[in-house]
Amino acid sequence: IIQPPIMRLLTTKEERRIKMEYTTRHISKTTRILFPIVTTLITGLIAPLAVPLIGMLMFGNLMRASGVVDRLTRSAENEVANVVTIFLGLVIGGTMAASSFLKPETLLILAMGLVAFVMDTAAGVLFGKVMCFVTRGKVNPLIGASGISAFPMSARVVQRVGQEDDFSNFLLMHAMGANTAGQIGSVVAGGVVLVLVAAVL
Repeated sequence: IIQPPIMRLLTTKEERRIKMEYTTRHISKTTRILFPIVTTLITGLIAPLAVPLIGMLMFGNLMRASGVVDRLTRSAENEVANVVTIFLGLVIGGTMAASSFLKPETLLILAMGLVAFVMDTAAGVLFGKVMCFVTRGKVNPLIGASGISAFPMSARVVQRVGQEDDFSNFLLMHAMGANTAGQIGSVVAGGVVLVLVAAVL
């Protein structure tokens, strides 16, 4: 609802129809195992307060990439994730009384989140246009809209908007890469903000 109008407003039909080359590459098991470890270490050096969040995200990747704890990986992906989602919804829903939720501060937070989402999408598309210009038309500017933490929905929106003008345009895999980077970047940025706020207070 929010992203497509911004994406259409900031790009031309020709830009949305740009097709990006995609070639499958084999990623070694060593690389897949090292990625979550190195990401967690670098995040810990940049923003220590973000380590618990990025650590859990990377722990899931490490379990899957290692291939030695298949039963735990399947449980974490299915049963544990479903149970945690249910209990999280129950706990938040049970403690969210109207008197504590319907406040001006809550509406302000929602408005700030909406503005941030809109600005993030617009900035991503504009930077995508810069990349399109630099690469002489090899990068579809829509990819920039997926560089946010809304994973994987943002990448799917990019794919859908791209196919509206050219049904044979396949942007999903490129958008997923940007979406993953946006997710990790959001966690690191959040950790940096927490460090700065803690230093000020």
